[in-house]
Amino acid sequence: MFALTSLVMICLAAPQDPNKVLATYELRGERATVTSTDVALEMAFHLRRNDRGRQGCNMLVDYLITRKEAKRLNLMPTRADAQKFWKQLQDQLVKAGHKPEDYAAVRNTSEEQWLEDLSVQIAQERLVRNELGLAANESVGGDMLKLWLSETRQRVSVETDPDKLPVGTAAQVDGTPIALIDLGFLLLRTSEDFERDKFIRQVVYLQTIESMARAKAITISPSDLDREVESRRAQVKRDPRRGGVSYEQMLQSTGMTIESIKAQRIFRSHVLLDKLTLLAFPKEKLATELKADRQAVLDLVGPRRRIGAIFVRALKTPNAIIKRSFEDAMSHLKKVRERIAKDGFAATAAIETELGSSKRDGGDLGWHRRGSKELPANIVQAAFEMKMTEVSMPLRTKDGCYVITVLDREPTPKDEELLSRLQIVRGEQLSRDILANSKLEMKTQGTAKRDAKNRGVNK
Repeated sequence: MFALTSLVMICLAAPQDPNKVLATYELRGERATVTSTDVALEMAFHLRRNDRGRQGCNMLVDYLITRKEAKRLNLMPTRADAQKFWKQLQDQLVKAGHKPEDYAAVRNTSEEQWLEDLSVQIAQERLVRNELGLAANESVGGDMLKLWLSETRQRVSVETDPDKLPVGTAAQVDGTPIALIDLGFLLLRTSEDFERDKFIRQVVYLQTIESMARAKAITISPSDLDREVESRRAQVKRDPRRGGVSYEQMLQSTGMTIESIKAQRIFRSHVLLDKLTLLAFPKEKLATELKADRQAVLDLVGPRRRIGAIFVRALKTPNAIIKRSFEDAMSHLKKVRERIAKDGFAATAAIETELGSSKRDGGDLGWHRRGSKELPANIVQAAFEMKMTEVSMPLRTKDGCYVITVLDREPTPKDEELLSRLQIVRGEQLSRDILANSKLEMKTQGTAKRDAKNRGVNK
């Protein structure tokens, strides 16, 4: 008998109700729905080339091979056989301290369908016993099953490479196609609640941005896609974290190609977003904004300062955890400034700062603009008023006290660059607003009926 992990080894693809409503949202003033088919298709397109998608394709191939062989040899089990097998698996789960609903593949599947899934697993055991001449009560281990599947695959023609398959096909076995939607439903059924909800949000985002583009008669041309590829290629080339890896190499590491990335809805949505942004925020409108309040624009997209900081925690009334008062912290940091003059800022910060994330970096807090919300406002303000390498006097915030220095600074960009940056920021806000204003309500198991918070979409 299979181990407990067999609960998620093989699942039928088609759900009980492909049109089940998983969520509702507002689309251009009217309520719209997200169905299981919508989410399954998006999951299939987005995941088919990564490890999980490839594993899903192979599971569907194994399922089809097993079913064909079992029917040919008259070894398919009855419903009663599947029910008995399920009772045995449930008993194993209970003994191991688990519940069936702990497994997404069980939780997201109807009883009838789950029994159908289990019948394939029973058929596999029977096929292995038949191949090896084992008795009906002899155990079939996982290695034996893998060997049978491997040898059986060698007798048939299997294709799972998406670049060699027709559009809408996940795999082929002896010319018999396995639809991409089947892969999607498999991925949906075996996904945890948080992942399913993430893809629901992605569907809402994509459907909304595509609807907005249609309303403005915005379309995508091949040259638009090429420009987006070139933009990303340039970004990767400029990024020192990539270590010289090209955009093509980065895609290849995830099973993607230039052509396959162009076909993805999420990639195309970035092109649509750029066009919508240009329409909503043309350079002339942004230039007017810059003229009306230059400082606000500079705060948002202007030059940055790379800030170094030494921070010590403090409370008005110290306790066993935070032992310094604000007065004690200010006094301590005055002594720290003297140590900085002797040992240098980075060496002192590596010992003194209580910001753990920057301790190993010598107090380096990275780059910040004047309008940054990541640090206390008075800290950022002080950084923009200081000279390079100058060390501030102790500065008090609600959580403790700082001394800071400016490690590096950028020059003020020209107006054309400010307008380009501002346009990017407006596009990012437009993107965030799509989900924030969608009035999305989940209707799925495990999330109940609730407003969905924007946790982002896949990139």
